Amino acid sequence: MYAHVNGVDLFFDIEGSGFAPEGTTYREKPVMFVLHGGPGCDHTYFRPWLHPLAEQAQLVFIDHRGNGRSSRTDETTYTIEQMADDVEALRTYLGLGPVLLLGQSFGGMVAQVFATRYPESVTKLLLANTTPSMQFWDAAQDEAAAMATPEQQAAIPALFNGEIQSQEAFDAWWDVCMPLYFKHPDRWGQEIEEVEGRMVGAYEVANHMMANEIPKYDVRPLLPEVRIPTLVLAGAKDWVTPLSQSTLIDELLPDSTLVVFDESGHMPHIEENEKFVSAVRAFLAG
Repeated sequence: MYAHVNGVDLFFDIEGSGFAPEGTTYREKPVMFVLHGGPGCDHTYFRPWLHPLAEQAQLVFIDHRGNGRSSRTDETTYTIEQMADDVEALRTYLGLGPVLLLGQSFGGMVAQVFATRYPESVTKLLLANTTPSMQFWDAAQDEAAAMATPEQQAAIPALFNGEIQSQEAFDAWWDVCMPLYFKHPDRWGQEIEEVEGRMVGAYEVANHMMANEIPKYDVRPLLPEVRIPTLVLAGAKDWVTPLSQSTLIDELLPDSTLVVFDESGHMPHIEENEKFVSAVRAFLAG
């Protein structure tokens, strides 16, 4: 489905009903917006792993502008702030009140900016494997030096410097580096193949944002003013947004809880799905 907001056709897909019959009552479920990582990726790597959460909330998976199935536009509009504004515009377009907001990786950056710009539009915030500033890159390089293969270490800079030259090169980068995003890639070979195969990549968005927008990102001074109840989810062996980043978010936010997944890298919603889903359900119920 598409919503024309802020000059783009924003793609979104819905999992689960908005109401649930319970005896003689018809319970309205909260709506959870789900924001994907990247930039240059799409929402599909959440599925089917987040589907169990549709029992508790209606899930709305969103592709950021220029990403996935959303329309491409002027690259100067590919900013974290604009993507946060798009999420608010979609909420208004759908006629929704305040929503639950789950952002993972780069999507967690968008979610944090959203929470600082539209705090009244969020009931609860969920931040998975993300970071509060560009300073994550220093820690990420240290983790890569310890965890990555020589081939992965040689490949990594092209993406994070915004130097990918074609969609084919972007896809090839993920072929090499996707296993690094898992603590146990040998256990998840089929899932890694499926995640890569489903993704509609956008190397131009990745290049522009990595070179021009991510280096400016820093919400650390703003997080202490965010009073939204927050669940911070982190993989203990996440190379790209290391555990130190989630710990810092938890320290900066006044109302947050940190859950660490010891057997996961950057994708605990896949590697420790049952624990991930249980943690989210408990947070939403509480």
